[in-house]
Amino acid sequence: MVGKRKTGDKLGDIRRATIVEVVQRGSSAASVNDIAKRAGLAVGTIYRYYKNKEQLLRAVQMSIKTDLHEHVMAAAQSERDAKAKVRAMWFSILHYAHANPDSFLFSEVILNSDLLVDAERDLIHAMLLEGMQIVEDAIQDGTGLRHDMRAVRTILIAPALHLGRATARAGEFPE
Repeated sequence: MVGKRKTGDKLGDIRRATIVEVVQRGSSAASVNDIAKRAGLAVGTIYRYYKNKEQLLRAVQMSIKTDLHEHVMAAAQSERDAKAKVRAMWFSILHYAHANPDSFLFSEVILNSDLLVDAERDLIHAMLLEGMQIVEDAIQDGTGLRHDMRAVRTILIAPALHLGRATARAGEFPE
């Protein structure tokens, strides 16, 4: 049996254990008991912070999405011109996946589920729109071609996510 801790970063331990359980077993098979065991905590400790498994999964997902968004936006803000900003955003997704492979894969699993509530989906959409504003600025300054923004979003994001998954799974940057 794993010893229970009285101190430390319990929320961080819960987050890390949740990510590993979901990546290894899937969101349906991951149980609060197994997450608690992996975190070295009592099951009741998890329920002190989260009402149920769904709330836990949603909280971890939103934390990861916020981290990724901040990473992408920081990369964009570090550049001056629109072309460099878009490029930095794109590569920052790969860097995040390489540095945080389980978090990236967890996010992909949960994003494709029905766990998120409308307010969480709206927040993720607002994050997407913030990034897409930088792409729109690139179009306005002539860096990109004017086109349907849904198509532009798909063309830019789908390959980055695909390569991000490959990076997370392989543990190295794709060639």
